[in-house]
Amino acid sequence: MKILGINSEKCINCGQCIADCPQKLYSEVDETNQIIFEDPYNICILCGHCLAICPTNAIIAEEIEDLYEFEEAKDPSKLLNYENLMKLLRARRSIRRFQDKPIPREQIEMILQAMRYAPSASNKQSWNYIVLTNREKIKIFADKVMELYYLLRKVLKLKFLLRFFVRGETRRLLLDPGTKIAIERTIADHKAGKDVMFYNAPCVIVLHSLQYGNMAGADAGIALTHGMLAAQSLGIGTCWIGLAQEAVFRKKKLRKWLGIPKGRNCFGVLALGFPDVKYYRAPPRNKLQVQWIE
Repeated sequence: MKILGINSEKCINCGQCIADCPQKLYSEVDETNQIIFEDPYNICILCGHCLAICPTNAIIAEEIEDLYEFEEAKDPSKLLNYENLMKLLRARRSIRRFQDKPIPREQIEMILQAMRYAPSASNKQSWNYIVLTNREKIKIFADKVMELYYLLRKVLKLKFLLRFFVRGETRRLLLDPGTKIAIERTIADHKAGKDVMFYNAPCVIVLHSLQYGNMAGADAGIALTHGMLAAQSLGIGTCWIGLAQEAVFRKKKLRKWLGIPKGRNCFGVLALGFPDVKYYRAPPRNKLQVQWIE
């Protein structure tokens, strides 16, 4: 998409594009009061706010899909009230028990579309997705990630040395006796043939992105959250698999196996499937720690 200018016959000089453009690329010509668009340094981030806010659809753009125009766009609060939104958010669970049936491709594509419209820093939209639906390849992926557990087990045998080289929360976790027990149980289940990584999910989505400052991870989190909520609306459960994300992020060979191009890295791995479990209530969460500055 590229913004080309303004249709002067449609423009009513309301100034909304001037007020809303984050890059300040719209201005008013003093002599004629006509609003113009100028971007000599190509700094437009293609956020589309001008297209969305113009009441007469006077912005001219090329390579643009059909704009989605609907009445509630003017007041999104009419789409979903706060009470129902909170029910949707609190009902979301990390699902680790999936039915043995595939997700129709069209529903996976609907979930990806929801991720497409997530916000991102400076409208980077740097996400690319790898979708695995082949059971054998998902198993290979899980086995490759499990190599981290086997490595951790070896590392923990040297924990008497770790106390001198590791600090903070990582040190606490590595020296916690519960960590060793959890690792041993996971490895035992894996050796018994259980899918302890993706829980027999019929679909796994890997998000990879360029690294840009500290925002790539945050943007990925927003996109995958969009996907998780969209999946929930379709009756599909999800679980963010942090260890798989860490394995892909750290292991060059695993990124190569997945086909992630050089210069990009993994910022999220999501398991998806139809839940084989039903919850009857939403559990509590810790009280917020809030500091008000007024």
